[in-house]
Amino acid sequence: MSYKPFLLSFCLVAATTFAQQPSGQTAPPGAAPSKAPGAGQGLVEPTLPYIPSLDVSAMDRSVDPCMDFYHYSCGGWEQKNPIPADQVRWDVYSKLYEDNLNYLRGILEQASTAKNPDAVTQKIGDYYTACMDESAVEKLGAQPMQPALEQVQALKNVHDLAPVVARLHLAGDSLLFDSGSQQDPDNSDAMIVGVGQGGLGLPDRDYYTSDDAKSKEIRARYLQHVQKTFELLGDSPATAKKQADTVLRIETGLAKASLTRVDRRDPYKVKHKMKAPS
Repeated sequence: MSYKPFLLSFCLVAATTFAQQPSGQTAPPGAAPSKAPGAGQGLVEPTLPYIPSLDVSAMDRSVDPCMDFYHYSCGGWEQKNPIPADQVRWDVYSKLYEDNLNYLRGILEQASTAKNPDAVTQKIGDYYTACMDESAVEKLGAQPMQPALEQVQALKNVHDLAPVVARLHLAGDSLLFDSGSQQDPDNSDAMIVGVGQGGLGLPDRDYYTSDDAKSKEIRARYLQHVQKTFELLGDSPATAKKQADTVLRIETGLAKASLTRVDRRDPYKVKHKMKAPS
């Protein structure tokens, strides 16, 4: 069939595109063996965790390609890269993703320890250092969230809800629904505002609506998690339990009003264009 050569070629390229560094050349996260071009601020360029080129060692030439082309093209890579214990699947793209995270962490760590950094590097380093300061985070507790919590606690009726939700959305928090810019489904040259279903703590609506034993167990454990969160915010166990029940009830109502995954695959069920009020 005509599609087979394409698939086989793609397999060969995909299996060998991103190779490991040769032995002895892979730098640990944050290591920086070479100066960046023009660097004068104490920064050095980290070594790439992979070689962006074709690596024929990813092949297994002991396999007859006419009998098993996949292992002929990918066998060498599979032998050198067994599935890690904490992963359910592993391929070149999974490894590339993890390698890239380590590479980016190295850049952040360098920015946080740079001597005489420029303004941008200083901001990056300070932000990373603040995020990694666990003792300061533990000491502050819920204090950084207090202004948002106070806005919610000040709600008196449903009519007060809209402005609070709007302010929190502008601050970057998605409540009840998600929103953002997206391509106009009827005009590829235009971008429009998109509003979608949201507000669920569990991954999907079916976690709330399914009645099988596993779903019920997940909901029970989720309820315990939400209750513990309220307790960490200072509520008594009894009050936290009541608050958690309310959260689950609201989220269940949102879930029942949400489209299923199958429905969301139908473009005509997720397209409801409206004009902004003048």
